[in-house]
Amino acid sequence: TTALQVQGTILPMVVNNFEFWFLLFMNLGVFMAHQRGMFHPEDLNIELPWALTGTTGGLMTFFAVFYNSNSFQRYNELYKVVKRMSGYVVEVVIAMRCRVPSKAHARRALRYILASNFVFIYGREGGALQREEWNKLKAMRLLTQQEVRYLDTLDCHAAEKSIHLLHWSLEDICAGIPDWFVKHDDLVNGMYDKVLNIRHCQAKIKDTLDLPMPFQYFHIMSFMMTINLVLWSYSLACKKSLLTPLLYLFIQMVFQGIRELSAALADPFGDDEVDFPIENWLVEIV
Repeated sequence: TTALQVQGTILPMVVNNFEFWFLLFMNLGVFMAHQRGMFHPEDLNIELPWALTGTTGGLMTFFAVFYNSNSFQRYNELYKVVKRMSGYVVEVVIAMRCRVPSKAHARRALRYILASNFVFIYGREGGALQREEWNKLKAMRLLTQQEVRYLDTLDCHAAEKSIHLLHWSLEDICAGIPDWFVKHDDLVNGMYDKVLNIRHCQAKIKDTLDLPMPFQYFHIMSFMMTINLVLWSYSLACKKSLLTPLLYLFIQMVFQGIRELSAALADPFGDDEVDFPIENWLVEIV
């Protein structure tokens, strides 16, 4: 069933965290010592009733849910911008078929536009483009060896290289439009606007990712979560029920899963399970 599914979920990210196993073994250690009569917190006046953790637990739940809500809102906004960017590429293709008589210039302009999107996305995922990524662009015939060599030597970020490619596409569009057609400024400007809309989407993505959730907020949420999980680990371990380790395991999965999910949603460009399959979306257009 869906509830028992592991692959494609956030659970592998949770169980690969050292903090998860440290807190779980802490709970099991105290639990076993208490069950075997080796540890009696009431004799030492260090018992921790579950009710005493209610205030801190409530605050931690609020911070975690608020962070997750904002991360999901950010995720949805980035999704809309990425899909809008792909839609603008299709609009440019349709417009060029009608307004750029020179097929050679139209194909080259479209090649540069698609390459611009790939370069921008590759740059968002890992910074500078790697040789493997340049080879992908050559394999898809979006860039020639000479163009790759030139772009690779530019001392700038991938986002700026994507602007170079858009500029090349505009030059080809202009070169492919006959002189008599240029008199219709509204039609020519419409072509330019469609290409520049792609740049606006790229800028929107860059600006959004360059302004992450404040680290101080994430730090205080993580700090509160760790403290509460330690308190809950100790409090539940001192109970007599044999089911308390299972209950604590469930609590760990939920709260640490929310934190890991929120962090993954905040930047959906990468290899996490929740990240956008942007390369697949762009390949569909190609």
